[in-house]
Amino acid sequence: MKATSTAAAPANQGSQVYVARQPILFSNEQVFGYELLFRDGVEDYFRHTDADTASRSTPDMSILMGLDVLCDGRRAFINCTRETLLRDYVTLLPPAQVVVEILESVPVDDLVKEACVRLRKAGYTTF
Repeated sequence: MKATSTAAAPANQGSQVYVARQPILFSNEQVFGYELLFRDGVEDYFRHTDADTASRSTPDMSILMGLDVLCDGRRAFINCTRETLLRDYVTLLPPAQVVVEILESVPVDDLVKEACVRLRKAGYTTF
């Protein structure tokens, strides 16, 4: 699978919160799912230094907008920081529609492993 360019759409016009949706494609270029990324402006990046804010905001916006709307019925890939992983924030979203992406910056330790086991037992796909 490969990813292509990011497109942003306003999640809430009043507060200017955005969710970027980056398609993840099969080798035949058919869409498998979408990586959902929080954006706090129209720029193609998160302007603040707190990655946990972005990680917490993606499930919030996904619930408000609906995964079916955001992902056209395909899987949503959600980035998780250590905090959002350990606090099980992603479990607010349905496991059949979500793939949990653990950020490269998350150090592997017993608590992280336990969180992954909990997610797998709950039906989530993790990587």
